[in-house]
Amino acid sequence: MRKRRSLLVLMFGLATISLSATAQQTTAPNEWTWIGGSSVLTDCGNTSCDPPGVYGTLGTPAAGNIPGGRSGATSWTDSSGRFWLFGGQGRGADGVIGGLNGLWVFDPSSNEWAWMGGSDTSSQPGVFGTLGTPAAGNTPGSGGGGIGWTDSSSNLWLFGGGLDANGDSGYLNDLWEFNTSTNEWTWMGGSSTLPNKSGYGGQPGVYGTLRTPDTQNIPGGRSGFSGSTDSSGHLWLFGGIGYDSSSTLGYLNDLWEFNPSTHQWTWMGGSSSMNCGANGCGQPGVYGILGTPAAANTPGGRHCASTWIDSSGNFWLFGGEGFDVNGVWGELNDLWEFDRATNDWVWMGGSSIVPGTLKGQSGVYGTLGTPAAGNIPGGRNVATSWTDSSGNFWLFGGEGYDASGQLGSLNDLWEFYPSMNQWAWMGGSSTMSCVTNEYGLPVCIQSGVYGALGTPAAGNAPGGRYGAANWTDSSGYLWLYGGEGFDSNGSSGSLNDFWKYQPYANAATPTFSVATGTYTTTQSVTISDATAGAIIYYTTDGTAPTTSSIRYTDAITVSSTETLTAIAVATHYTASALTATTYTIPPDFSFMPSPASLTITAGQSGTSTISVTPLHGFNSLLSFSCSGLPAGASCSFSPQFVSQSGGVITTTLTVKTAATTAALRNTSNPLLPGSALALTLCCYGLRKRRRLQIFLLLAVSVAGLSIFTGCNAVSSSTPQPVISTVTVTAAAGSVQHTSTISLTVN
Repeated sequence: MRKRRSLLVLMFGLATISLSATAQQTTAPNEWTWIGGSSVLTDCGNTSCDPPGVYGTLGTPAAGNIPGGRSGATSWTDSSGRFWLFGGQGRGADGVIGGLNGLWVFDPSSNEWAWMGGSDTSSQPGVFGTLGTPAAGNTPGSGGGGIGWTDSSSNLWLFGGGLDANGDSGYLNDLWEFNTSTNEWTWMGGSSTLPNKSGYGGQPGVYGTLRTPDTQNIPGGRSGFSGSTDSSGHLWLFGGIGYDSSSTLGYLNDLWEFNPSTHQWTWMGGSSSMNCGANGCGQPGVYGILGTPAAANTPGGRHCASTWIDSSGNFWLFGGEGFDVNGVWGELNDLWEFDRATNDWVWMGGSSIVPGTLKGQSGVYGTLGTPAAGNIPGGRNVATSWTDSSGNFWLFGGEGYDASGQLGSLNDLWEFYPSMNQWAWMGGSSTMSCVTNEYGLPVCIQSGVYGALGTPAAGNAPGGRYGAANWTDSSGYLWLYGGEGFDSNGSSGSLNDFWKYQPYANAATPTFSVATGTYTTTQSVTISDATAGAIIYYTTDGTAPTTSSIRYTDAITVSSTETLTAIAVATHYTASALTATTYTIPPDFSFMPSPASLTITAGQSGTSTISVTPLHGFNSLLSFSCSGLPAGASCSFSPQFVSQSGGVITTTLTVKTAATTAALRNTSNPLLPGSALALTLCCYGLRKRRRLQIFLLLAVSVAGLSIFTGCNAVSSSTPQPVISTVTVTAAAGSVQHTSTISLTVN
């Protein structure tokens, strides 16, 4: 077994920043799933088993790509839910063990890694370029111990760790920003070189005035520091091994805040200088009264502690390796809270002393899965930690003490409930199997139980380790990568295995009020969830939603073909399974003429404006025609056009008539009354005795003649209008609609 307990080990830091990613739902509550990497360390050389990475093509994800085994790497997640990994200590692609500076990204949706920058070989110096200027060739130097966080623009920030511009190792305080859009690093602050101090140089800190931000402030060079980001994207950084304001090297207990918007550091607490004694340099802790805040309280100097920020924005600290209340050095298990409202530290649990016999307190595990006031993890450092969606803190492994007081690489999993101030042992082993090596020293082994790749199981557990990389995704899963520890056979080395843990049961899967299907009209869709207090997030483009997606509050109007995808999240639940439904609403259109009636003089033309309204994403070439025109008339449209979805477009219908289109009706006079008069005279003229009747009949005939003559005059001199119903047809492939226009031609 290889133990890295030298100053080189002390450079390995751990970034305990909980950010977001997206994961498929594959696990069950309180179960680990082995996602990738090797379960067996086979590439052993120089007494170490460190698998090299498979880098593939720069910038190209592939199923076979995998970072090499490593510990002390820096990790981030971006706004797209991808996991980024940088540096650490391990084996390069050339087989040489040393500090790494390769940058990797893992996409949970495809389960693939891509090598994004840096070198595939170890021990590379930093390429700093010009301060504040991004460049494709810039890159931080190889090594571990840096801390990373993601800002509101999804850019990655890195502080400390690695080799300087000359390839010298020591304690760096360089500050970097990586733009995930351009894939370029920018050196943003700190020093690019180390002062020569026997190979472990570092720049002193510039503290300025307590709690006063300043552009000149900057923490001194250090490694093994801890930090977390708050809801504003500010980094909170604590301690580590490094240099104070007077260039003294030791265990720091200073607390800093960095604002990415102003690029300013603020010294928030702890000491700017250290005391040195028989156990080295560092401040002892000032614990005060358990649970009682006080201005004088402060944790002792330490490195490789675990930190997080709770839902109220307060900064928490657990364990690490450093000094107790008496200035005794060892593995700590004290728990602290920094109240940002009062700027006071509160000792919240664990021991204030390191026992002289063990150099660390043993763990008190209690009952598996049950929180209790007496439970407490054993003293440890370089543990892996997360914060879940409920604001609870999770702790895994590290180098420390088990329930029986044995020192080694742990694989126990713990949950801390801030609301109760209690710990619960949630998984892994409470004790280690220890043997004596050839040097007569105890070696405690905790092998991993991997199970089947991609398959969760209650018995699965990563092997004991320290210095693993970590992140929490938006679904509430805890992810673990690599670290220095044990494989499935109990062999030790720098691991590259990849794990996922589900801490709670899933929230219920959301349901949609309208089923998947094809519809001809706009749909109003509501989403509901059976889990009490669940919050639903959704997308409309079929992509996987996260807690940064649209929050569901009211019915969703679906007016064109689209896929709704939703998840639900709730306190004390892991995010629900993704659910999706697709609504197919074929593209369509409506149209209407204006005016809807035309009156045209024969031989002339008339126009009507045809307004087309695209529906459901319609965007096709329309053709127009008309029918039902009277004889001699024709129609045309201008223009033929492509209808753009979302806006009304018009064309002009022109109806042209001919002079013969309107018919004139010239009606002849009928036989009666003129003929009737002559006939009457003939028939009655010879009969004198009928003279009176003749005169009467003549009068009636004359009157009738006047009436019929008047009627014939109107009919023979005024043209009759021709009235038609014209049908207008608009067609785009199989989609067509008609409308009518009343046409009158005079």
